[in-house]
Amino acid sequence: MTYMQWLSIGLLLVLLEFIVPGTYLIWFGFAAFVMSIIVVLYTLTLTNQVIIFSIISAIFAVIGLYVYRKLMRFVKTPRDNVNLNNPTAQYIGRSYKLLQDVADGRSKVAIGDGEWLVECENGLKAGAKVTITGVRDGVVLIAKANK
Repeated sequence: MTYMQWLSIGLLLVLLEFIVPGTYLIWFGFAAFVMSIIVVLYTLTLTNQVIIFSIISAIFAVIGLYVYRKLMRFVKTPRDNVNLNNPTAQYIGRSYKLLQDVADGRSKVAIGDGEWLVECENGLKAGAKVTITGVRDGVVLIAKANK
C-alpha cells in the first residue's frame, strides 16, 4: 500500500469518529497516519505493513485509554444527571401521597401516570404523605412517613 492509501484510511477513520458513536476510531486513524510516514521512509511488504499497523494501533489504543481515564477524572457529572438512567433512584427524597391504607408494610403511590409499590411503616392511611428514602430490587420504593 502507498502512503496516500494509509493517509486516506486515517482520514476516513478520523471522519468516522464524528458519525459512529464511540471514541476509539480516532486512535486507529492516528495509527494510519503514522503508518503513512513509515511507508514513505521504508519499503515494506503488505504483510509487514499490516503487522506494524497492528502494533501501532495497539499502542495508540492504550494511549487513548490513558487519555480518556485522565479526562474522566476531571469531568464532573451534573447533579441532576446522576440518576438519568435509573428512574427509581430519581424518586428518592421526594414526597408522595399513599393511594391506599398500608397493609403488611406495603402500599402504593402515584408517580406520573403509574402506581408504584412502596414499603413503609404500618398504620398509615390512604392520603398520608411519605418521603421515598430508597429503592429495593429496582421496583419497590422504601418510604418513611412525613412528620
